[in-house]
Amino acid sequence: MTFLWRSLQYVPAHVEKYVSNPRLREADGVILDLEDSVPAAEKARARAALATAVDLAGAGGGDVLVRVNAGAEGDADLEAAVRSGVTALVLPKVEAAQEVRRLDARVAELERAAGLATGGIRFVVLIETADGFLRMAEIASACSRVVGINLGAEDFATDIGMACSEETLLGPRQHMAIVAAAAGIMPLGLMGPATRFDDLDGYRELAERSRRFGYVGSTCIHPSQIAILNAAFSPTEDEVAHARRVVGAAEEADREGRGAFAIDGRMIDGPVIARARALLARRQLIESRSGAGGETASSD
Repeated sequence: MTFLWRSLQYVPAHVEKYVSNPRLREADGVILDLEDSVPAAEKARARAALATAVDLAGAGGGDVLVRVNAGAEGDADLEAAVRSGVTALVLPKVEAAQEVRRLDARVAELERAAGLATGGIRFVVLIETADGFLRMAEIASACSRVVGINLGAEDFATDIGMACSEETLLGPRQHMAIVAAAAGIMPLGLMGPATRFDDLDGYRELAERSRRFGYVGSTCIHPSQIAILNAAFSPTEDEVAHARRVVGAAEEADREGRGAFAIDGRMIDGPVIARARALLARRQLIESRSGAGGETASSD
């Protein structure tokens, strides 16, 4: 299954006015948070709220994800979060592949108990410590449920003892994109810190730069960021037109027995053709979501 997660909006699971915000319909997915945005005294109420929050968050047609807590708190979260309507679990502070495999087995038990298809609920893993970063390749390939990976920038920077900035995150983020490609999963996030939402022009530039580094989408903390992410992680009309020219010319070259050709003075060979086909496939995925009733932002 291919997921389209250009924009994943975090909302605290226990605050109904946020969960039912109509602006969430613009997002490709909603992450119902049981972790950082929920005070310790409200954890149990947030878990109980999933019974209604999952349906509310999914009313706009986007995917519903649940971020659980790590450790013992997370065990209780799993029992509440493994339910119909949940597409994936977001796993924080993952530090080892065996941890992911343990959760895989536990979720399978809960799926069977709930009458759900085993393996249907996927994982997005969060790398937030130095230990997790060093084991990232094993974590990304730990089990077939893992479909996405993200770097928890603030927690990661704190664990390392470094400033959280675009400069300091460049290397770790670039490495994560490579690991994700090798594992065949989605790299999610932005090339710099994304906790501010008062500079939308700067946020747009950061999102567009992140796409150039291979990222396919990001989480966000404010609805004003959703449309920006949808546009930034969508092919532009010019890119689509160029990709169609490349694919069309490649098909003609195949018929004529030529392996390489030129367009606008640039040599076109296998890797360029592969990127063009991947771009057109992503465009088709976006159009399919829009046609199924989901909201998409203009990619102009």
